[in-house]
Parts: sequence; C-alpha cells; structure tokens
Amino acid sequence: MVTATSYQEKTASVGSLTLNYQEWGESTGPAVLMLHGFGVSGHMFDEFAERAAGKFRLIALDQRGHGDSDWSEDGDYSREAFVSDVEGFRQALGLDSFILVGHSMGGLNAVAYTAQHPSRVRALVLVDVGPESAREGVENIVRFTRGPDMLEFDEFVEMAHRFNPRRSLENIRDRMRHRLKEAENGKWTWKFDSRFRDKESSLRIGSEQSNDETWQLFRSIATPTLLVRGAESDVLTQEIAERVVREMPNARLVLVPGAGHSVPGDNPDDFTAAVREFIEEVQQGQFTPESGIEPLPLEALVESNGHRRRPGMLTFIAAGAAAVLAIGGATYLVRRNRQQSKERKARTALARSRQVAHVPTTAELEATRERMTELAADLALLGRHRASEAVQALRE
Repeated sequence: MVTATSYQEKTASVGSLTLNYQEWGESTGPAVLMLHGFGVSGHMFDEFAERAAGKFRLIALDQRGHGDSDWSEDGDYSREAFVSDVEGFRQALGLDSFILVGHSMGGLNAVAYTAQHPSRVRALVLVDVGPESAREGVENIVRFTRGPDMLEFDEFVEMAHRFNPRRSLENIRDRMRHRLKEAENGKWTWKFDSRFRDKESSLRIGSEQSNDETWQLFRSIATPTLLVRGAESDVLTQEIAERVVREMPNARLVLVPGAGHSVPGDNPDDFTAAVREFIEEVQQGQFTPESGIEPLPLEALVESNGHRRRPGMLTFIAAGAAAVLAIGGATYLVRRNRQQSKERKARTALARSRQVAHVPTTAELEATRERMTELAADLALLGRHRASEAVQALRE
C-alpha cells in the first residue's frame, strides 16, 4: 500500500519507449495524471502530491526525454508525440478517465490531449500556461537550461537558487536530486535529453501551430478547466490569463500568491487548496466557470418596451440616441469589469482561506439578465428623449 506521504517509482512501456512515473495515494481514489514542464520531471509535483494523496490516486509522468524516461531515438519531441505517449500511457495503466494536470509545456500537451480525447478527461488543471507566453520569462528558462551542464552538485543548487530565490536551498537541493544525474567524472549533469541544449540539433520540438491556431485549440475545450497562475509569474501574464478564461467556454482563473512560474513548489499549500477545491466542485457538479453572463448584443440595447428604432428616422436622432447608449453602455461595461475583477480577487482569497466562495445560482444569473435588459430599455428611452430635445432646439 502507498501511503499519503510515500510514493512508488514505476515504469510503463509505451510504443518503443519506457516511461517512468511516480504514483501516490490509493489506487481506488480518483485518478489524477500530472504532466510536468520542460526540463524537469514528475517530481515537480512532489509537494502537491504529499498534500493531496490522501484523497486521490496521483500519477506523475516523466515525459519522454525527461526525468528517468527514455529519450526519443529519432528526436521526436513534437506535441503530437507527447499526446500519443499520454494516450498510450493511459491504456497501459488501464485508466478509463482521469483528471489531467499540466504545467507549462505539460499544460500545452494536456490541452492538445483533451482536444483529441475529451471523453477521457473529467477535469483539466492548467498551471501557468496559455496560448502565448511572455518572451522574457521563456528566455530566462532557456538561459537557465542552456547554462553550464557539468558542475558539482552544490554548484547546480546555487545556480537554481539564483534562478528561483523563492525556494530554500534545502528545498532546491531535494528537487535537484531528481533533475540531475552523476557523470562518469564525478560531476553532475541534467537528466533531460542533452540535445535540447544544442541549438543546431534537428529535434522536432513542440508544435508548428500559429498563435491564432493555439488560441482556437484552447477555445475548443469544453471540459471544466482551472487555470492557475503564479501571481509573480514572468511567463504567463495576467492579461493573457484573463483572456484565456474569457474565451474558453468552461474555465476559471485562480492566482496563487508568492508563486512564480513553478507554482506547485513555490506555494504548495495554496496551490493544493485551489486544485482540491476545483476537483471537489467538479465531482459534485458545482463548478461555475469565470465567463459568467455574455454581454447583450447591440440589437438588444436599442429595444425599449418591445419597440425598436424605426428605419428612416433622422440621422441626427439616430446619432443622438446612439451617443447616449454608448455612454450608458460604457458605464455598464466598466461596472461589469469592476465586478468581475472583484470576483477574481475573491477567488484568489479563497485559495488562501480555503473557504467556499459564493457561486451565482441560475436564478441570480437570470435576475441579472433582467436587470441588464431593464437598464438597456431605460438607456434607449433616455436616448430618444435627448434626441427629441435636440430636434426641437433645431426647429426653434
């Protein structure tokens, strides 16, 4: 039996590769499959697994070319190859459906897998990843992984601590034991495929999709999704994170304070609280996405008591009414955006307090729609009055 504070290292044959993975928790619990980011391994989820293993069967996969899994002989590290590995791994373990967690590169692989196999993914957790990344953050990661590759162990620890000073030296030392291997000369080097460091290598890496195509891939995911952003991340900006949850049909955003890009290890307590709450909501059928109420179409905003503006009215009248409506509509949008901002902050506080936040009911949403319709009618009526006054002034 695997306890909540221990794990087993296991392997699975997937195609021509032997993939390594860590398993935590009871085999009878809901399965949670975790995909790490570039250059690390499944052990990046250790702190999360230690806290969550009491309720779930947690499986952290070392993806091809990473950790203790095989390197790809033909250099195929395309997103398609990673997705194929996940499906083969699922079949090897006999998993029917599962909760999928992906960080950074693993998050992009998770989105692609979910798009291809939606019936297999019960819920999706994306950790500090979106269709677009901040260039500076990505370049920092590249510089770190392409830095010196043959050092004393403690030199690697010091280098990693400079890269992420949020962690203690002790924590980094524990993590680096899973990221490094001892070389024949007694020094240490990275476990990931050394060809990743070669700018001239012919590896097939990632995807050839454009940004627009990647955005469309995210929009295609109807699976309940939690997007977790480190509040201090230099990879996923707040602007992109908010856009993701607006454009995905069934997603919500949570910010984890005190965390950068490596959210699960930077602040494991708040990360675990947010993920556990999300999973529980999905299991109980209580998950509510961030998107909320869609804005009313402009056509609805020019209706008042069932009457529309008639074609052929004086252009001046139309312009006057439209101006008033625009001002009123802008005021409404500002108020709505402020309200959404307050709701996002409330969800962030939830991760800290672990208290259940208020989720609007269907009745509350319908009441809000009715209030919006009434507001639109009032604005339209005001527009007609102002336009009428303007015409009267011209006649005088």
